[in-house]
Formats: sequence, C-alpha cells, structure tokens
Amino acid sequence: MPRITVLLPVYNGEQYLREALDSLLTQTYRNFSLLAVDDGSTDSSLEILRSIKDPRLSVKVNPRNRGLINTLNESLDLIQSEYVARMDADDIATPYRLEEQLAFMDAHPDVGLCGGYYERFTDTESIVVRPPTTHEDISYALIFDNVMAHNTVMFRRSVLERYRLRYDPAFAYAEDYELWVRFARYSRLANLPRVLVRYRFHPANTSSRFRHEQQIAAAKIRHIHRTNLGLEPRPGDAALHRQLFDMRFEGDLPELTAAGIWLSKLYRVGVRRCRQNPVSTFLEFNKLWYSACGRLADHGLKVFAQFLRQPFGFLGNPAYTLKLAYRCWRRIRIA
Repeated sequence: MPRITVLLPVYNGEQYLREALDSLLTQTYRNFSLLAVDDGSTDSSLEILRSIKDPRLSVKVNPRNRGLINTLNESLDLIQSEYVARMDADDIATPYRLEEQLAFMDAHPDVGLCGGYYERFTDTESIVVRPPTTHEDISYALIFDNVMAHNTVMFRRSVLERYRLRYDPAFAYAEDYELWVRFARYSRLANLPRVLVRYRFHPANTSSRFRHEQQIAAAKIRHIHRTNLGLEPRPGDAALHRQLFDMRFEGDLPELTAAGIWLSKLYRVGVRRCRQNPVSTFLEFNKLWYSACGRLADHGLKVFAQFLRQPFGFLGNPAYTLKLAYRCWRRIRIA
C-alpha cells in the first residue's frame, strides 16, 4: 500500500486541472496514490480525470455536488494510507513536495500536521509566503490568523483517526483554520521552510468569493484558540486586539485600560505557552502600547500616567516614553 494518499477534490476545475495533475504525477517521490473526487462538476473536469492513464490515480464521482467539507470528510473516511496530503485543482505542487514532507514527518513522529511555504501568484505577479515553521510559533500565530496553507498540508492519519478529527461544517469557508486549531491540542504542527505549492489566486478562489463569510468564521475560530490557550477573552477583546495590532486604536480611556490588560495576558501566553522570545515580543508590545496611548494623547498627562502603569510603558524604549510625554503635554494625538 502506498504510504501517501493525495486528496484532490474537484468541482468545475477544467481550466487548471491538467496542470495540477501533472505537477502531482511528476513528483520525485512516486510511491503514492492520488484520490481525485469529482464533486458533481458540470464542465469537462470528469473527462479530464478519466483521460489520465496513470495507475496511481483513482477517481471517485459524487453524482451531485456535495460541497467541499462533505467531500473532504467522506474521502478521509475512505483513505487507509499512513499520510494524507491535500491539494487543490487549481494549484501546482513543486516537484519535491511529497518527498520532503514525507522525510520530515518520518523524522518527526510527534508532528501530526505539516505544511510549508507557498508561492501566491496571479497572471501578473507572485510572492513567496513564509509562515512560521515551529509548533510554538504556529500556535502563537494562530491567535491572529490561519498560518497553514490548506493546499500544502500533509496529515498523519493516525492522529486524524485517534481523535476523530474532521472538517467542521459549522466553520464553512474557514474549515481548515478551525481544524488546525483542534489539531494543535493533540499534536505538534510544523511548516517546512521550502515552497511546496504554487497557489493560484483568482476571482473563483474561496477567499475571493466568500471573503465576508470567511472573516466571520475566522473571528469565531480565533476566539476558540485564544480560549484554548488560556487567554479567556472577554466581550470586546477581539475588537481591541484588532485595533491594537493594526495600530488603529479607537477606544476611550476605559478601553485603553482594557487594552493594556489584554496585552499583558497575551504577552504571558505568548512567552510561557508558545515560547515566544520575551525580548522581541516585549519590544513589539511596547510599540503597540505607545501607538494606542498616542492616539489618546489629546486627553493630556493622565494618558501618559496610564502608559507608565504597564511594563510595556515604563520599561520600554525610552524614545517612545519621551515622545508620548511630549505628545500628552502638548495634547497632540497620533493621527
């Protein structure tokens, strides 16, 4: 039995499907099976799949469209291989992707989910996205956003089965993000510092078509992950968090106090639970705290006093302390 099954759901993917299939069937590692699931396509996707004469490819057909989450979960129930790799029908796997992920997973049996760098490209430009690579850095970054690209991941199937981990329909359009958060409770995560996939960005992508729904689901997932880490977010903390890290604080003086408390909790979790560098994290939070206080500098020296009540203020960069003191004295807020 092949050690890896590549799971490739397809729905009306005729435009880029052959290129995706070619990138998989020419991998440097060849002992894998490719399960392509046609999810009720109305274009020529099924004909393209059936035209490929490679014994590693098997095609499953949904008579009607079941949707991505149902298709993925039903397929995971069928797969028996040691590892499961995900791929989308409009993306391109780099030739060494499976070989490098397999070698890493074999060398790190405590890792149950492995992704990697990816190249995000359009017809006119491309950029290499480099997410964090270690479990601690990934767990910390998941507080803020999804940092594991769905089309780059490889699962250890034993972890999926032991904890009955499947995609949750309640988090449609961000179902991968929610699964990573649950995965992090049971297994270590990793991203390889190599480009594993070329991710084609176009108007038909889920992140383009369902951006609003995806943002709503992602906000719920961030709340769950922050709770799992012991942050115990309160109503309003999500908005404070977003404003602080966008450096666009919009609150009043009581909310500034709440923002300082939130930063303190986040610092403790980041350093103790997620093993973030205490110095670099402190310096980053010093800058965020200065920005938040600076946007209320027109309230005068009482804001400066509040700035100094937090360690990110009185122990921070003296330049920020002096600048804020001047701004509060002159009541000049940061625009």
